Amino acid sequence: MSTIRPFEGSDSEYQAVVAVGNAVWPEYLETVQEWKHRDETRDPQYRFQRYVVELDGSIIGVGIYCEPAWSFKPGKFYVDGYVHPDHQKRGVGTALYNHLMKALASYDPAVITASTREDRIQGVRFLAQRGFKQIMRQPVSHLEVMSFDHARFADYSARMTELGIKIVSLAEVSANDTDWKRKYWDLEWELAQDVPTTDPFTRQSFENFEERTLGAPGFDPNAHFFALDGNRWAGMSSLWTSQAEPDKLYTGLTGVVRSHRRKGIATAMKVRVIDFAQRFGARLIETDNEENNPMYALNLALGFKPQPAWLEFEKRLKEMVKALVKK
Repeated sequence: MSTIRPFEGSDSEYQAVVAVGNAVWPEYLETVQEWKHRDETRDPQYRFQRYVVELDGSIIGVGIYCEPAWSFKPGKFYVDGYVHPDHQKRGVGTALYNHLMKALASYDPAVITASTREDRIQGVRFLAQRGFKQIMRQPVSHLEVMSFDHARFADYSARMTELGIKIVSLAEVSANDTDWKRKYWDLEWELAQDVPTTDPFTRQSFENFEERTLGAPGFDPNAHFFALDGNRWAGMSSLWTSQAEPDKLYTGLTGVVRSHRRKGIATAMKVRVIDFAQRFGARLIETDNEENNPMYALNLALGFKPQPAWLEFEKRLKEMVKALVKK
Protein backbone atom coordinates (compact mmCIF):
# COMPACT_ATOMS: atom_id res chain seq x y z
CA MET A 1 0.00 0.00 0.00
CA SER A 2 1.34 3.43 -0.94
CA THR A 3 1.81 6.30 1.52
CA ILE A 4 1.93 10.06 0.98
CA ARG A 5 4.30 12.31 2.89
CA PRO A 6 6.04 15.70 2.53
CA PHE A 7 9.09 15.88 0.29
CA GLU A 8 12.22 16.11 2.44
CA GLY A 9 14.74 17.40 -0.10
CA SER A 10 17.58 14.89 0.15
CA ASP A 11 19.71 14.28 -2.94
CA SER A 12 18.22 10.84 -3.36
CA GLU A 13 14.69 12.25 -3.17
CA TYR A 14 15.49 14.87 -5.80
CA GLN A 15 16.81 12.15 -8.07
CA ALA A 16 13.65 10.11 -7.49
CA VAL A 17 11.13 12.90 -8.15
CA VAL A 18 13.01 14.06 -11.25
CA ALA A 19 13.00 10.48 -12.53
CA VAL A 20 9.22 10.27 -12.03
CA GLY A 21 8.70 13.61 -13.78
CA ASN A 22 10.85 12.57 -16.73
CA ALA A 23 9.00 9.26 -17.03
CA VAL A 24 5.64 11.05 -17.11
CA TRP A 25 6.79 13.86 -19.40
CA PRO A 26 9.62 12.48 -21.59
CA GLU A 27 9.14 15.45 -23.93
CA TYR A 28 10.27 17.81 -21.16
CA LEU A 29 13.30 16.18 -19.61
CA GLU A 30 14.80 18.01 -16.64
CA THR A 31 17.74 17.65 -14.28
CA VAL A 32 18.14 17.69 -10.51
CA GLN A 33 20.08 20.93 -10.89
CA GLU A 34 17.08 22.65 -12.49
CA TRP A 35 14.67 21.43 -9.79
CA LYS A 36 17.00 22.51 -7.00
CA HIS A 37 17.47 25.95 -8.51
CA ARG A 38 13.72 26.55 -8.68
CA ASP A 39 13.31 25.40 -5.08
CA GLU A 40 16.23 27.43 -3.76
CA THR A 41 15.06 30.65 -5.47
CA ARG A 42 11.34 30.33 -4.77
CA ASP A 43 9.88 33.48 -3.17
CA PRO A 44 9.10 32.45 0.43
CA GLN A 45 6.17 34.85 0.78
CA TYR A 46 4.02 32.49 -1.32
CA ARG A 47 2.90 29.14 0.08
CA PHE A 48 4.38 26.04 -1.51
CA GLN A 49 4.32 22.38 -0.52
CA ARG A 50 5.50 19.24 -2.30
CA TYR A 51 4.46 15.68 -1.41
CA VAL A 52 5.72 12.32 -2.60
CA VAL A 53 3.91 9.01 -2.95
CA GLU A 54 5.96 6.07 -1.70
CA LEU A 55 5.46 2.38 -2.39
CA ASP A 56 7.77 -0.26 -0.91
CA GLY A 57 10.42 2.39 -0.24
CA SER A 58 10.35 3.87 -3.76
CA ILE A 59 8.87 7.21 -4.82
CA ILE A 60 6.25 6.64 -7.50
CA GLY A 61 4.36 9.95 -7.48
CA VAL A 62 4.78 13.67 -6.86
CA GLY A 63 2.26 16.39 -6.05
CA ILE A 64 2.35 20.06 -5.15
CA TYR A 65 0.13 22.93 -4.17
CA CYS A 66 1.21 26.55 -4.20
CA GLU A 67 0.11 30.13 -4.34
CA PRO A 68 1.12 31.05 -7.91
CA ALA A 69 3.91 33.59 -7.51
CA TRP A 70 3.56 34.44 -11.22
CA SER A 71 -0.08 35.47 -10.75
CA PHE A 72 -0.86 35.87 -7.06
CA LYS A 73 -4.41 36.44 -5.90
CA PRO A 74 -5.61 35.85 -2.32
CA GLY A 75 -7.40 32.51 -2.12
CA LYS A 76 -5.98 31.27 -5.44
CA PHE A 77 -3.88 28.09 -5.53
CA TYR A 78 -2.28 25.93 -8.20
CA VAL A 79 -2.09 22.14 -7.92
CA ASP A 80 -0.15 19.59 -9.90
CA GLY A 81 0.49 15.89 -9.54
CA TYR A 82 1.64 12.88 -11.48
CA VAL A 83 2.27 9.19 -11.02
CA HIS A 84 4.93 7.05 -12.68
CA PRO A 85 3.43 5.30 -15.76
CA ASP A 86 4.12 1.88 -14.20
CA HIS A 87 1.74 2.71 -11.34
CA GLN A 88 -1.06 4.60 -13.08
CA LYS A 89 -4.72 3.55 -13.15
CA ARG A 90 -4.49 2.04 -9.66
CA GLY A 91 -6.04 4.88 -7.65
CA VAL A 92 -2.72 6.50 -6.73
CA GLY A 93 -3.52 9.74 -8.58
CA THR A 94 -6.90 10.00 -6.89
CA ALA A 95 -5.36 9.46 -3.48
CA LEU A 96 -2.74 12.13 -4.20
CA TYR A 97 -5.37 14.62 -5.38
CA ASN A 98 -7.50 14.00 -2.28
CA HIS A 99 -4.43 14.50 -0.10
CA LEU A 100 -3.70 17.84 -1.76
CA MET A 101 -7.30 18.99 -1.35
CA LYS A 102 -7.32 18.02 2.31
CA ALA A 103 -4.05 19.88 2.90
CA LEU A 104 -5.43 22.97 1.15
CA ALA A 105 -8.68 23.00 3.11
CA SER A 106 -7.19 24.91 6.04
CA TYR A 107 -6.45 27.87 3.73
CA ASP A 108 -10.11 28.09 2.62
CA PRO A 109 -9.21 28.40 -1.10
CA ALA A 110 -11.53 30.26 -3.43
CA VAL A 111 -10.02 29.12 -6.72
CA ILE A 112 -7.84 26.14 -7.60
CA THR A 113 -6.05 26.01 -10.94
CA ALA A 114 -4.36 23.15 -12.75
CA SER A 115 -3.02 22.28 -16.19
CA THR A 116 -2.39 19.37 -18.51
CA ARG A 117 -1.87 18.79 -22.21
CA GLU A 118 -4.84 18.21 -24.48
CA ASP A 119 -3.55 14.88 -25.77
CA ARG A 120 -3.38 13.52 -22.22
CA ILE A 121 -7.02 12.48 -22.33
CA GLN A 122 -6.86 10.73 -18.98
CA GLY A 123 -5.61 13.91 -17.29
CA VAL A 124 -8.24 16.10 -18.99
CA ARG A 125 -10.98 13.69 -17.90
CA PHE A 126 -9.57 13.51 -14.36
CA LEU A 127 -9.84 17.28 -13.94
CA ALA A 128 -13.27 17.53 -15.59
CA GLN A 129 -14.69 14.86 -13.30
CA ARG A 130 -13.59 16.93 -10.30
CA GLY A 131 -15.27 20.13 -11.39
CA PHE A 132 -12.45 21.88 -13.22
CA LYS A 133 -13.33 24.01 -16.27
CA GLN A 134 -10.97 24.85 -19.11
CA ILE A 135 -10.09 28.57 -19.20
CA MET A 136 -7.17 28.80 -21.65
CA ARG A 137 -5.57 26.89 -24.50
CA GLN A 138 -1.88 27.34 -25.36
CA PRO A 139 -0.69 25.47 -28.45
CA VAL A 140 2.90 24.25 -28.40
CA SER A 141 4.88 24.62 -31.62
CA HIS A 142 8.24 23.25 -32.79
CA LEU A 143 10.81 24.52 -35.26
CA GLU A 144 13.26 22.09 -36.81
CA VAL A 145 16.15 24.52 -36.64
CA MET A 146 18.20 23.41 -39.63
CA SER A 147 15.15 23.54 -41.91
CA PHE A 148 14.65 27.28 -41.40
CA ASP A 149 14.74 29.26 -44.67
CA HIS A 150 16.70 32.45 -43.99
CA ALA A 151 16.18 33.70 -47.56
CA ARG A 152 12.45 34.29 -46.92
CA PHE A 153 13.26 36.82 -44.20
CA ALA A 154 16.50 38.36 -45.51
CA ASP A 155 15.01 41.86 -45.91
CA TYR A 156 14.20 42.23 -42.20
CA SER A 157 17.81 42.97 -41.30
CA ALA A 158 17.94 45.82 -43.85
CA ARG A 159 14.63 47.13 -42.55
CA MET A 160 16.03 47.36 -39.02
CA THR A 161 19.00 49.34 -40.35
CA GLU A 162 16.61 51.77 -42.03
CA LEU A 163 14.68 52.20 -38.78
CA GLY A 164 17.83 52.69 -36.74
CA ILE A 165 17.05 49.58 -34.68
CA LYS A 166 19.96 47.49 -33.43
CA ILE A 167 19.37 43.88 -32.42
CA VAL A 168 22.06 42.77 -30.01
CA SER A 169 22.60 39.89 -27.64
CA LEU A 170 22.55 40.39 -23.91
CA ALA A 171 26.23 39.42 -23.87
CA GLU A 172 26.92 42.42 -26.12
CA VAL A 173 24.70 44.96 -24.40
CA SER A 174 25.78 44.02 -20.88
CA ALA A 175 29.41 44.74 -21.78
CA ASN A 176 28.57 48.42 -22.35
CA ASP A 177 25.64 49.12 -20.00
CA THR A 178 26.14 48.80 -16.25
CA ASP A 179 22.39 49.13 -15.64
CA TRP A 180 21.42 46.28 -17.96
CA LYS A 181 19.87 44.11 -15.25
CA ARG A 182 17.26 46.70 -14.28
CA LYS A 183 16.54 47.55 -17.92
CA TYR A 184 15.97 43.86 -18.62
CA TRP A 185 13.73 43.57 -15.55
CA ASP A 186 11.73 46.68 -16.51
CA LEU A 187 11.32 45.64 -20.16
CA GLU A 188 10.18 42.15 -19.25
CA TRP A 189 7.48 43.58 -16.98
CA GLU A 190 6.37 46.11 -19.63
CA LEU A 191 6.01 43.37 -22.24
CA ALA A 192 4.25 41.03 -19.82
CA GLN A 193 1.30 43.42 -19.65
CA ASP A 194 0.26 42.34 -23.14
CA VAL A 195 0.75 38.59 -22.73
CA PRO A 196 -2.68 36.87 -22.66
CA THR A 197 -3.42 35.50 -19.20
CA THR A 198 -6.46 34.58 -17.13
CA ASP A 199 -5.37 36.72 -14.16
CA PRO A 200 -2.88 39.62 -14.12
CA PHE A 201 0.77 38.75 -13.65
CA THR A 202 2.53 39.50 -10.38
CA ARG A 203 5.86 41.26 -10.68
CA GLN A 204 8.76 39.49 -9.03
CA SER A 205 11.20 41.58 -7.03
CA PHE A 206 14.39 42.72 -8.69
CA GLU A 207 16.39 40.60 -6.23
CA ASN A 208 14.37 37.50 -7.09
CA PHE A 209 14.75 38.27 -10.80
CA GLU A 210 18.53 38.39 -10.40
CA GLU A 211 18.67 35.14 -8.50
CA ARG A 212 15.91 33.09 -10.13
CA THR A 213 16.07 34.26 -13.76
CA LEU A 214 19.62 35.43 -14.37
CA GLY A 215 21.02 32.65 -12.21
CA ALA A 216 19.02 29.83 -13.80
CA PRO A 217 20.95 26.82 -15.19
CA GLY A 218 19.44 27.39 -18.65
CA PHE A 219 20.29 31.09 -18.84
CA ASP A 220 22.78 32.02 -21.56
CA PRO A 221 23.36 35.75 -22.25
CA ASN A 222 24.27 34.87 -25.84
CA ALA A 223 20.75 33.48 -26.37
CA HIS A 224 18.83 36.58 -25.25
CA PHE A 225 18.37 39.31 -27.85
CA PHE A 226 17.14 42.89 -27.51
CA ALA A 227 15.98 45.52 -29.98
CA LEU A 228 17.54 48.87 -29.14
CA ASP A 229 16.27 52.18 -30.51
CA GLY A 230 19.01 54.46 -29.29
CA ASN A 231 18.82 54.17 -25.51
CA ARG A 232 15.31 52.71 -25.59
CA TRP A 233 15.02 48.96 -25.05
CA ALA A 234 12.17 48.34 -27.49
CA GLY A 235 11.84 44.57 -27.60
CA MET A 236 13.27 41.22 -26.63
CA SER A 237 13.34 37.59 -27.73
CA SER A 238 15.08 34.91 -25.72
CA LEU A 239 16.01 31.26 -25.73
CA TRP A 240 16.69 28.97 -22.79
CA THR A 241 18.94 25.96 -23.00
CA SER A 242 17.88 22.51 -21.87
CA GLN A 243 20.24 20.93 -19.37
CA ALA A 244 18.91 17.44 -20.10
CA GLU A 245 18.75 17.78 -23.91
CA PRO A 246 21.68 19.81 -25.26
CA ASP A 247 20.19 20.01 -28.77
CA LYS A 248 16.87 21.49 -27.62
CA LEU A 249 16.09 25.15 -26.87
CA TYR A 250 13.00 26.71 -25.30
CA THR A 251 11.63 30.11 -26.27
CA GLY A 252 11.16 32.55 -23.42
CA LEU A 253 9.38 35.88 -23.75
CA THR A 254 9.25 37.58 -27.15
CA GLY A 255 7.67 41.00 -27.43
CA VAL A 256 7.91 44.59 -28.62
CA VAL A 257 6.85 47.72 -26.71
CA ARG A 258 3.62 49.26 -27.98
CA SER A 259 5.29 52.33 -29.51
CA HIS A 260 7.44 50.16 -31.80
CA ARG A 261 5.01 47.53 -33.06
CA ARG A 262 4.07 46.68 -36.66
CA LYS A 263 7.55 47.51 -37.92
CA GLY A 264 8.84 43.97 -38.29
CA ILE A 265 10.95 44.12 -35.12
CA ALA A 266 9.55 40.93 -33.60
CA THR A 267 10.23 39.01 -36.81
CA ALA A 268 13.77 40.41 -37.07
CA MET A 269 14.49 39.38 -33.47
CA LYS A 270 13.10 35.89 -34.02
CA VAL A 271 15.30 35.47 -37.09
CA ARG A 272 18.34 36.44 -35.00
CA VAL A 273 17.29 33.96 -32.35
CA ILE A 274 16.99 31.18 -34.93
CA ASP A 275 20.39 32.12 -36.32
CA PHE A 276 21.81 31.70 -32.82
CA ALA A 277 20.09 28.31 -32.51
CA GLN A 278 21.71 27.13 -35.74
CA ARG A 279 25.16 28.25 -34.61
CA PHE A 280 24.50 26.66 -31.22
CA GLY A 281 23.87 23.34 -32.95
CA ALA A 282 20.29 22.98 -31.75
CA ARG A 283 17.98 20.50 -33.37
CA LEU A 284 14.69 21.92 -32.08
CA ILE A 285 13.17 25.11 -30.67
CA GLU A 286 9.98 24.71 -28.67
CA THR A 287 7.58 27.46 -27.74
CA ASP A 288 3.95 27.90 -26.70
CA ASN A 289 1.48 30.76 -27.04
CA GLU A 290 -2.11 31.44 -26.15
CA GLU A 291 -4.03 30.43 -29.26
CA ASN A 292 -5.23 33.98 -30.13
CA ASN A 293 -1.88 35.64 -29.44
CA PRO A 294 -0.46 37.25 -32.63
CA MET A 295 2.92 35.79 -31.65
CA TYR A 296 1.53 32.31 -32.36
CA ALA A 297 0.71 33.36 -35.94
CA LEU A 298 4.21 34.80 -36.31
CA ASN A 299 5.78 31.55 -35.14
CA LEU A 300 3.74 29.58 -37.67
CA ALA A 301 4.82 32.00 -40.42
CA LEU A 302 8.44 31.38 -39.44
CA GLY A 303 7.96 27.64 -39.93
CA PHE A 304 7.05 26.40 -36.44
CA LYS A 305 4.73 23.39 -36.56
CA PRO A 306 1.73 23.06 -34.19
CA GLN A 307 1.87 20.44 -31.44
CA PRO A 308 -0.68 19.41 -28.78
CA ALA A 309 -1.68 22.39 -26.66
CA TRP A 310 -1.39 22.95 -22.93
CA LEU A 311 -4.76 23.54 -21.28
CA GLU A 312 -5.34 25.62 -18.15
CA PHE A 313 -8.21 24.75 -15.84
CA GLU A 314 -9.79 26.27 -12.77
CA LYS A 315 -12.21 25.18 -10.10
CA ARG A 316 -14.07 28.04 -8.38
CA LEU A 317 -14.90 26.61 -4.97
CA LYS A 318 -16.70 29.67 -3.57
CA GLU A 319 -19.03 29.80 -6.56
CA MET A 320 -19.75 26.08 -6.25
CA VAL A 321 -20.64 26.50 -2.58
CA LYS A 322 -22.95 29.44 -3.38
CA ALA A 323 -24.68 27.40 -6.08
CA LEU A 324 -25.28 24.54 -3.63
CA VAL A 325 -26.70 26.93 -1.03
CA LYS A 326 -29.15 28.39 -3.54
CA LYS A 327 -30.41 24.91 -4.35
